[in-house]
Amino acid sequence: SLNGVCFSSAVVPSIKLRSGLDGRCGGLSSAACMDGRGRLCKVTRSATEILLRLKIPQNMDGYRRAPPPAAAAASAASVLGDDDLLREIFIRLGFPNCLVRAALVSQRWLLNASDPAFLRRFRERNPPRVLGVCAGYSVRPFKFVPLPQPPELAALSRRAASSCAYAFARGGQRIEHCRNGRLIVESLRKGTFKHSVLAPLLYGEPEAVLPPIPPPRRHPQELTQGSFTQIFLPEDGGREGITLVNLWKVQREVRAEVYVLGAAGWGVPTTAITEIELQYAATFFAKMLPPVHGKVFVVTGFGYTLGLDLATATFVMLQLPAGVRYNYMLSSAEGSGIYLVTVDRFQLSVWLHRMAGDNHGAGGWLLVDTFSVLEACARLAGDSWVPCEYLNVAAVGDNADFVFLDHPSSGVIFYVHLSSRVVKMVYQRTADEHECRSVAVRISPVMTIWPPIFPALNIGHDQEGIVRAVRSLDRR
Repeated sequence: SLNGVCFSSAVVPSIKLRSGLDGRCGGLSSAACMDGRGRLCKVTRSATEILLRLKIPQNMDGYRRAPPPAAAAASAASVLGDDDLLREIFIRLGFPNCLVRAALVSQRWLLNASDPAFLRRFRERNPPRVLGVCAGYSVRPFKFVPLPQPPELAALSRRAASSCAYAFARGGQRIEHCRNGRLIVESLRKGTFKHSVLAPLLYGEPEAVLPPIPPPRRHPQELTQGSFTQIFLPEDGGREGITLVNLWKVQREVRAEVYVLGAAGWGVPTTAITEIELQYAATFFAKMLPPVHGKVFVVTGFGYTLGLDLATATFVMLQLPAGVRYNYMLSSAEGSGIYLVTVDRFQLSVWLHRMAGDNHGAGGWLLVDTFSVLEACARLAGDSWVPCEYLNVAAVGDNADFVFLDHPSSGVIFYVHLSSRVVKMVYQRTADEHECRSVAVRISPVMTIWPPIFPALNIGHDQEGIVRAVRSLDRR
């Protein structure tokens, strides 16, 4: 089952494998595996040879010597026939796309790589990576800003950049939502705003234009103190379960309509209504945050956030930690918990709320971490730094893994990996964006897809299927 699958000669001598065996694909080198006509070639260095390196004995001088043929066969069988050892090697590949390439070797490798229990372990050790961000100001079109990547992810990053550049050049005005490699983009075409789903990381998936969005069913004479219409991808980022939310406030009353896109269109909405407590009657809705655990939350500026459960169309009021008003984003935590990431001047803080039972008060928040980013931001911005004590929380990752911060005065976007406290500058406002100095940037991180999409192969009976799968990976 290993015939036709090539591994490079850059082999590590122990089981502590790092990312890819060949520095690009985690074990499969498609260029070496095919001749000019796309046929599988004779292996130059097979997987057997590489895994044997783990067991080759040494002579008295410390140099490796080849084992006798019988010992080599037994050693190969002991390694390649051990699923536990195989999974330990897989988990050290480091990147989902490398795992997919390794799964092309045989059906047994595919079954091991795609096992749900193994994938949970793989994600814990190798969480999804940020390939880049789609950044844009309200007066400018979006652009894809790549983040520095290891060689294994370079092709994915280039594909995302190319696909996004093509889409935005055709009139992409705003990104409604980005999740797991897909984006919902609002575009102005022939004088009409349209919405479509793009998949810059999925080769061959065409753009899907969404049906026209239904307007809110409210009385035209009603004076609203906040109104939102937004479209969201489901938690898994798929195309099934896209949700439209219309939400508005009239005096103390808040109303919402939730549509779910089906085969016949948007269908009949579920509705929700609640009344804000008298002490919060002057609440003004500032913005609607992306869904967390199936709930959207509205920033109010009054020390609480109003949540809407998209599945049950019910409201929940969640008190915020003391001192938190506008400048925060929410992120999913394990179970049903929620992280809150906020910045006060340059002091970045991470809070956790377990969301257990009906405890939605401010006392349910636990301060997980807090530190200053002033020195790092000023140093990275260099001559572009303009002293100003305001940093905007622009985007945050799942499990509060990272946060993007916007410093409008300097026109700089920073990336902060929260657990390691590493700060990087990822974008500097260009000269033609000078008029955006006072405008907050909109950030949509583009992540590697999870879980990986494994090709359906029948090794030994469908070698052309292997060729097609490897070519498809090379295009991604």
